[in-house]
Amino acid sequence: MKLKSSGRGGVKSLAVVAVAFAVGVPASASAHEWFRIPSLSYATDAELPPLVRTGFILSPDFNISDEVNLGGTGGALLEDTEGFSIGAKVGYDKQIGDVVLGVVTDGFYSFADGGGRGAGAGKFESELQYYGTVRGRLGYALGRLMVYGTAGYAYGELEVTDITTGASDSEMLSGWTYGGGLEYVWNGDITLHAGYRRIDFDDQTFSVLPGVQNSLSPEMDVFDFGLVRRY
Repeated sequence: MKLKSSGRGGVKSLAVVAVAFAVGVPASASAHEWFRIPSLSYATDAELPPLVRTGFILSPDFNISDEVNLGGTGGALLEDTEGFSIGAKVGYDKQIGDVVLGVVTDGFYSFADGGGRGAGAGKFESELQYYGTVRGRLGYALGRLMVYGTAGYAYGELEVTDITTGASDSEMLSGWTYGGGLEYVWNGDITLHAGYRRIDFDDQTFSVLPGVQNSLSPEMDVFDFGLVRRY
């Protein structure tokens, strides 16, 4: 894994989150509440306010496994990219009884890359620039714990480089995602979350790969965790 010299992809990705955050700020939320430093102390059941998961959510996220399976005809020339990513998500949840309905968008800047293999060893390399999703989710509250499923649209950008010539090709990725996760209320300010998502991108061709092996079918298994603030 190598650090990237350009934040172009990350800026695009996180811009989606920033816009969604700006649009989603409720007028009733005071500036003090939005920027107040949250408590990190664990709250007992007796210390917690009533658990109502209705409101806007903001969450910095960390993905510990950004391995991209580069299938397709060109997959034989490239190792699967590996690395990690950082990003954030925003959204809105509505609790009805024990059922929680929500919508969320997220964006991640990725530090995942890989070299060539087989006939592509020493010739090609790839980098996942960024990715994100726009999803619905359906959860069920069990006291402090909530289990949920999620599905929606996924996007990203993948760059493939011919290191012998310096030529590269960056292509937008588009596909679908599905998965699930858990949330646990730590205290009145913070909810912990961990989840898994499968991302299946559509086939995409890259001009720097040989004509009969220029198609990739990227797939990802994403494991993420973070802190959720509700407003």
